[in-house]
Amino acid sequence: MTRSEIKTWAKEKIKGNMWTVLGAILIANLIGSITSSVTVENEGIALVITIGGGILAYFMEVGLIRYMTNFVKGKETSFELLFSKFKDWKQIVITYLHQFAIIFLWTLLFIVPGIIKGYAYALVAYIIADDSNISSKDALKLSEEMMKGHKGELFVLGLSFIGWHLLAILTLGILEIWIMPYQQTATTKFLLNIKENYKKTKEIEVI
Repeated sequence: MTRSEIKTWAKEKIKGNMWTVLGAILIANLIGSITSSVTVENEGIALVITIGGGILAYFMEVGLIRYMTNFVKGKETSFELLFSKFKDWKQIVITYLHQFAIIFLWTLLFIVPGIIKGYAYALVAYIIADDSNISSKDALKLSEEMMKGHKGELFVLGLSFIGWHLLAILTLGILEIWIMPYQQTATTKFLLNIKENYKKTKEIEVI
């Protein structure tokens, strides 16, 4: 599917489902940002809170991906899916720290390569959301393989929503109620297509 086709598909998909998808997004974002308002003077404690907040946000991100994956595939959705990966806490924590460390180090060297690395790892959360046994090293490596030739496409997809967000400013943010489910659905569909096409390619190679 082209970017235009994916966005058209997403618009149709959220019709009649906008409020439930929006609810899932808001719950995940709200819980994931709980520590963002916490301020302490001690730098050591502040660092711990920042990392802890990042891990919590990652738990919710993976949970939201599981919810959105079911939604995009037409399967049953439930807000319980948002918390379904807490049982795999070790995998989530290690993967987050591993991914964060690599992107952080790349960003220290050069900002742009760090950003590119972030796009290369766009499918990591999707991979661990679907596989509770895969290691962080394998998940990161697999995401890089899957995203080859698609990083620019993902960037352009995100860029294509800027106009909508600017328009939302004129409505005092009210339009975001529709934009958030729309963009999240389109992005999920795009990344799931990459994931599924990669699997099909590997199956053909095996045959």
